[in-house]
Amino acid sequence: MKRIPLLLISIALLALVATPAHAAALRPVIVQPYADLAEGVTVGPNAEVYVGLLFKGEIRKVDATGTDSLLAALPVGEGRLNGLVTDRRGTVYALLNSGEAATNGVWRITPWGDAKLHAALPIGFANALAFGPDGALYVTDSAHGAIYRVAGGKATVWVKSPLLDPGADGVGANGIAWRSGAFYVAVSDQAQIVRIPYGKGGRAGTPAVHVKDTKLAGADGVAFDVRGQLYVPSYSGNTLSIIRTDGHVEVLADKLDGPASLAFDGKALYFVNIGGNGAPSLMKAKVKHPGLPLLRG
Repeated sequence: MKRIPLLLISIALLALVATPAHAAALRPVIVQPYADLAEGVTVGPNAEVYVGLLFKGEIRKVDATGTDSLLAALPVGEGRLNGLVTDRRGTVYALLNSGEAATNGVWRITPWGDAKLHAALPIGFANALAFGPDGALYVTDSAHGAIYRVAGGKATVWVKSPLLDPGADGVGANGIAWRSGAFYVAVSDQAQIVRIPYGKGGRAGTPAVHVKDTKLAGADGVAFDVRGQLYVPSYSGNTLSIIRTDGHVEVLADKLDGPASLAFDGKALYFVNIGGNGAPSLMKAKVKHPGLPLLRG
């Protein structure tokens, strides 16, 4: 997600209408509007959708009937709640950037809402996370151009590279996804996707630019479909794009409101609008090919 001033925007939810956003190829619809800026999203093993509210620190659960309820509220303080992911048991892992050593890091939330700090992280900008083939969590830090490996309740630097560094807007390594022996990382300020091989013994290989394109400026979350096509929202361009297997970047939907994280449930693609222009929401679009099954830890 992008850096957002802590001044909240007055949101007129009554003005929201459940009509599709303008789209070039997809027709996303609003599933659930929110009164606070939204950021993280993940789909659990039973098709439940979890949404993180940026400044409230709330994790909301949207069940199969569309009912929205509170799963947990984390001690966000003056900070923010960022990426979410679920394991195969339905446990949610969340990135809390509280700015306080006692609470800053990866939080673990059970399916019934019990929450505790799972692993402390350096104060920075932990933004997104994904499971690796070793069952560990891999966490991007947008401020430090790094990816941490989290295992056994401890975080260590897995890789750090100038290719992951932030630029003028302060947002470097952002969304992260696994496919075929490597992690793919969106680097927001550099308008690129970086591929990092998973080497022998779990060591990071040499990062390399996978795709660079001006349409990827502000690239946030990333998610593959089963064909190897990569879906990428841009919070600054207000678009949702797809990177074809030949590297071509195509805009599928535009005129969104700061789209950020995204997650598949079969052929349903969920994503959140951060909502800086007044429309924070969980959205859904139908796509041609189902999402690539995730590693679940």
